[in-house]
Amino acid sequence: MLSDRLLTLDADPPARRFGRVFVGTPNQARGRAFRVVFVPGLAERMFPQKPREDPLLLDDRRIELSDALPTQDDRLESERLLLQIAAGAASERLYVSYPLIELTESRARVPSFYALDIMRAVTGSVPDHEWLEDRAREAGSATLAWPAPARADEAIDDQEHDLAVLRGLLAKDGAEVKGHAHYLLGLNECLRRSVVDRWAHGQTRWSKNDGLIAVSPSIAAALAVRRLTERSYSMSALQRFTACPYQFMLASFYRLEPLAQPEPLQRMDPLTRGSIFHEIQFGFFRELQRRRELPVTETNLDTARGVLEAIVDEVATRQHDELAPAVERVWVDEVASIRRDLIAWLHHLARDGAEWDPSRFEFAFGKVPGVRDATSISEDVVIEGGFRLRGAIDLIETHRQTKVLRVTDHKTGRKPDRIDKTVIGGGAVLQPVLYAMVAEKAFDAAVIGGRLFYCTSTGSFYPHEIPLNEMTRTAGLEVLRIIDRAIELGFLAASPDEDACGRCDFISVCGRDVARRVARKPQDALADLAALRSRP
Repeated sequence: MLSDRLLTLDADPPARRFGRVFVGTPNQARGRAFRVVFVPGLAERMFPQKPREDPLLLDDRRIELSDALPTQDDRLESERLLLQIAAGAASERLYVSYPLIELTESRARVPSFYALDIMRAVTGSVPDHEWLEDRAREAGSATLAWPAPARADEAIDDQEHDLAVLRGLLAKDGAEVKGHAHYLLGLNECLRRSVVDRWAHGQTRWSKNDGLIAVSPSIAAALAVRRLTERSYSMSALQRFTACPYQFMLASFYRLEPLAQPEPLQRMDPLTRGSIFHEIQFGFFRELQRRRELPVTETNLDTARGVLEAIVDEVATRQHDELAPAVERVWVDEVASIRRDLIAWLHHLARDGAEWDPSRFEFAFGKVPGVRDATSISEDVVIEGGFRLRGAIDLIETHRQTKVLRVTDHKTGRKPDRIDKTVIGGGAVLQPVLYAMVAEKAFDAAVIGGRLFYCTSTGSFYPHEIPLNEMTRTAGLEVLRIIDRAIELGFLAASPDEDACGRCDFISVCGRDVARRVARKPQDALADLAALRSRP
């Protein structure tokens, strides 16, 4: 009851020679007279507000209890009275207006029916909304696409003024109006930086704004310790290079990553789904190994399924507590989908059980976080060429007759259309070949090859085998040589592959249209990258 009186303080404007401007509510205009009165905000849902009854005491109950309790009709009369007070305070002129555009929602505003009442008082007839909107549009000429009047001197704030100025300049020849909007750069430092940045990125030659393009002695020393022969890289880090060399540098050298914002899980994203899937697979293999029931075959399939179901329940419960899903039904459906895919994957595993024996799961080499296979090694693996690698292999199997090894990388996404011809996938699919070379070096044993196993219904449960032979070995090493050469030469500029920007965490660094800007620059510096992307 007293909030308005306690939270606001009325103060008359100071006296001035040329008059004064009073800003206040209609109630504060009671008993006052002004030469000119402006009444803004006559739009629906602004004035009047959306009519609502008090949910704690509806109007029917109010009427029964006391005539003194206001009802919806009383509230409407009070609003009408406020407009009458505001209009009655004007002795010479009354201006009423409403915002044509709701900027926060990018939609047009609708005039209030009180505005129609005012036009009825002026003209003697009630116009329709369309007529009133047309009159307002002629007066304001603002649109959703360009929320500003046609003339700058009709603007009501800085934003409208600047947009009105720009509207006139954009309609003229560029040479004629060159520099006419330069004043904006002095008024807004953020705009100045943005314009300068766009200009720098749009140059037809390579510059420091495109990433790392030149090497000074200090930079050369910093790059030398980041070459592939000096420090280890994971497969996921190396695969960033073909997506975009600049993305590779920001993620691997500067270790930049999006700021994690704790929030309830709305829907399970592919990364989270894949993480849960792999955690269940690792727990399943480890439990069967503890029970000495590997490999999975048709004879022990029912037992293996029981273990798998238990591991799914265990991991789902733990992840539910950690992720705190916002919608329980969505979480239940996602877990059920994972369960179905894993059961189907188990049947595929049983078909291989007669020939292949799973021996290591999540085998880590180098410094890799998380729980890994007991036989994992903490040192990096150095393969042919002196390249240092680290990572974790999802599954290593031993052939039951020949004792050769096979490495498998499980994929939970969609199977690419041309996967049958893939060896390194233009530098984006390195696990099968390089993991096979790592296993060969780490165990000093023969490795038949690597494979990608798309182990979900989305991937059609498709295994893609890549043999480890002279051709595939050369292809894998060529990727590493190209990346190492780019680091040595110090050319790691933004040059995204198709759709790479849509999946990039650093889009705010480079801005939009990077591929279009890069296409205008000399392409000879990107010869190695183009050759890498063309490899099957």
